[in-house]
Amino acid sequence: MITLRFVAHPGPFNALVRFAQYGFWPSHADVLMPDGTLLGSRFIGGVLARPPGYDDGDYLRDQYLRIPATAVQETVFYAFLNRQIGKPYDSLSILAFLSHRDWQAPEAWYCSELPAAALAECGVFPKHLAVQFNRITPRDLFLLAAALQGAG
Repeated sequence: MITLRFVAHPGPFNALVRFAQYGFWPSHADVLMPDGTLLGSRFIGGVLARPPGYDDGDYLRDQYLRIPATAVQETVFYAFLNRQIGKPYDSLSILAFLSHRDWQAPEAWYCSELPAAALAECGVFPKHLAVQFNRITPRDLFLLAAALQGAG
């Protein structure tokens, strides 16, 4: 199983994310790693594996979704994510709401781009997923993961 965590944080940036998602609640996504850390990309620090509870008291709501995966898919998924540690936050991603930037560009990651790219890398999502789109929001990832959650 692959487990994703979706979070609603307070604040103006997160309110803007929710507005851009037609009011859908999550403004951030992390991956629950096998060692219990939460790997994700944030504006401060970029892609890091953070300790469980790193944002306790700093969020309004969270929800975990479990996606069925084979052992091989899990291995590829987590290996891909580990190779991304240290990469910067994709600060240009906000401009992607207005431009035609490739959300799968591997130089930097926005929170929901990272797990979506890892899911495509391991074959849970098809590689061509959203190639014609310039972004994948927490809402998009949540809806795709929720659909897969019942697929196993």
